[in-house]
Amino acid sequence: MPDLPVLDPQPLRDLLEIGATEGLVQELIVLYQEDIPGRIRLLQKAVEGGDVRRTMAEAHGLKGALGNLGLLRFARLVERIETEARKGQLEAALPLSGQLQGAYGDGLADLVATFPPI
Repeated sequence: MPDLPVLDPQPLRDLLEIGATEGLVQELIVLYQEDIPGRIRLLQKAVEGGDVRRTMAEAHGLKGALGNLGLLRFARLVERIETEARKGQLEAALPLSGQLQGAYGDGLADLVATFPPI
């Protein structure tokens, strides 16, 4: 997935252009920090437990949240997990789920670098 940038800042810039405050963008970044680690754990647990339906549901919801923030590479990783689950191939999703924490960290670093705390 190195072909995709970690972050496309345009979705958050679009929010700013339509009148959102920088404070709102910062709140979204804080929400990312608070919410996403738990969602990663739920997704990993579903994959490791062989729960196809829960894996698909967790991955789908997480993918949407990441897409809204412009976290392209992380969203693509989660999409790949969702695709493997849809095919019933959770053994193929297992190594992908091991990459989630790194993708989270990369996403957070790019969000903070692009939208530094005010």
